Amino acid sequence: MKKLLYLCCVLLLGVSVSAQEVYNSSGRTEPSKRKSTESNKGFDVQRLVYGGGLGFYFGSVTSISIAPSVGYRITDNFAAGIVLGYNYQRYRNWGEVSNLYTSQKRPIHFNQSVYTGGLWVRYNIIYNLFAHTQFEMNNFVFRDYFNSSMNQYDEEGWPVFPKQQIAVPSLLLGLGYRQPIEGIGSFFIMASYDVLQNIPSNMRIDGQGNKYSISPYANTIDFRAGFFVGF
Repeated sequence: MKKLLYLCCVLLLGVSVSAQEVYNSSGRTEPSKRKSTESNKGFDVQRLVYGGGLGFYFGSVTSISIAPSVGYRITDNFAAGIVLGYNYQRYRNWGEVSNLYTSQKRPIHFNQSVYTGGLWVRYNIIYNLFAHTQFEMNNFVFRDYFNSSMNQYDEEGWPVFPKQQIAVPSLLLGLGYRQPIEGIGSFFIMASYDVLQNIPSNMRIDGQGNKYSISPYANTIDFRAGFFVGF
């Protein structure tokens, strides 16, 4: 199970776009534009932040993910929004199964889909250093290869595994650094840690009696890098 939930080598490219903003060499908005934006106390379409992520990895493990997001710059230093995500994973030759009527065996490939919905907030601490928090609810959908008592068989005697669904919460707390690119935006790097990975509902026990977390970020630091224009 631990192998199933390990996210392998995903490259995340984050792109955020804020409409009609002009940036100086520090990556901050020009004073004239910022002044007009701050004077508008109602909803300002120029403060919308659009973004997204794309990840992929191919080999014995295949992983493809996409995560669009949208947010709003509440102040020049604080923004919040929502994120949606989908991740497909495939593990080739993950295991093997036996035929009910013969001694024949054949390999199985493990496939799962992860649907994610979440909320995020970001705050500029000082200059180019920012804090990022993101709560996610990750919905895993997969074939249950682990509970043999639930196995069914087709007409030829091969096992047919039932589809299972597990909801796994995550709360990522992290820090990031951005390097402004004059007139364009900023390149950023960010590292986050899931502080909910060891809560009771996220823990399981393997066949050897060892506890492990089913969080998609278990026992790891989540690193992300990319480029954004806007907040």
